[in-house]
Amino acid sequence: MIQNNITYIFGGGRNEKIKSNSNFAHDMFYGYFELNKFFKVNLIETVRTTGAFYKFISKVLNKLTGLGIHLEYSLKEEDKKILLNSTEILFGNQQILFSLFKYCKQLNKKNININVFAMGLMSGKENIFTKLFLIYLFKRIQRIIFISETEYLDAKNKFKSYEDIFFYNPFGVDKNFWSEIKSDVSDKNKFILFIGNDLNRDYEFLLNLIMSMPNQYFKVISSRIDKKDFNFSNAELINGDWHSKSITDSMIRDFYSSAFCTIIPLKNSIQPSGQSVCLQSMLCNTPVLISKTDGFWDKEFLIDEENILLRNNEIDLWIESIQQLIDDKNLYSKISENARKVTYEKYTTDEFSKKLIKILDLNY
Repeated sequence: MIQNNITYIFGGGRNEKIKSNSNFAHDMFYGYFELNKFFKVNLIETVRTTGAFYKFISKVLNKLTGLGIHLEYSLKEEDKKILLNSTEILFGNQQILFSLFKYCKQLNKKNININVFAMGLMSGKENIFTKLFLIYLFKRIQRIIFISETEYLDAKNKFKSYEDIFFYNPFGVDKNFWSEIKSDVSDKNKFILFIGNDLNRDYEFLLNLIMSMPNQYFKVISSRIDKKDFNFSNAELINGDWHSKSITDSMIRDFYSSAFCTIIPLKNSIQPSGQSVCLQSMLCNTPVLISKTDGFWDKEFLIDEENILLRNNEIDLWIESIQQLIDDKNLYSKISENARKVTYEKYTTDEFSKKLIKILDLNY
């Protein structure tokens, strides 16, 4: 077995981006490119199976726990060999770990460390089934890496006996990619931007806000909104998501750079949501207005009216906040500059990777 043979496991889309040789952001690879400079690193992806049995079991477990379990995914035969000849496994999220949990027994026997990036692991149902399922999981993996400090602290509070396997590493964005692009769009034509397909986005609030601000123009990039529900003269709906070939990272960067501000309305949940969009926009020097939720990922460095705008989901508050940015150029400049600075210092893929190497206790 090769020393420090690290394997990332994701859903589809990453290998295709790598093979395309196009210019794309490294955010959603969780340190893969940075670790690849020092260690042998593999990247494999799950494939969907047709097993009705696994779908049925997933449905039952989801009803009991609310954890978003999908057991109907597996690995290609050649990828199973890579998996079993690794020293460290990094699951891209807990859903992928749930799908491949059947391999954990083999991995444990071979003393292969099992690690998972957790995003919403603590947002399941509050019942004995969820608790027992999570404890069963905790006993078989070595590290759970939370990208939200709130969720990390919640896990430590609820499962004190397992806090030694809990770690916090804030999500990082690619500072070499998400840089401000000078736009030719004049101030009067600038738009308010929404990007997202997360189920925790508050799409109803978004539509109400657009309707309530007829004099402001919005651009909405999402595949979650039906065109028949989007009948606005002051807004454009662009179908797209992270996996979409029609909306590239470079195009999204141009949207951020051209936007007046980026808005991220969220449903209240402990699950972190909107991190990537928020930090990408901030690094592009475009201020962010986001919902104040229980799962907001970093309350120490992201400060209301210093480098971000945090608001409860009340239409009048959001209208007032957007108008404040329009009227107060000093406030707009201050938030934009501070947002870019704090992102560059605290939330980059470089910082994420440095902390990840420490968490995994790797030597190089």
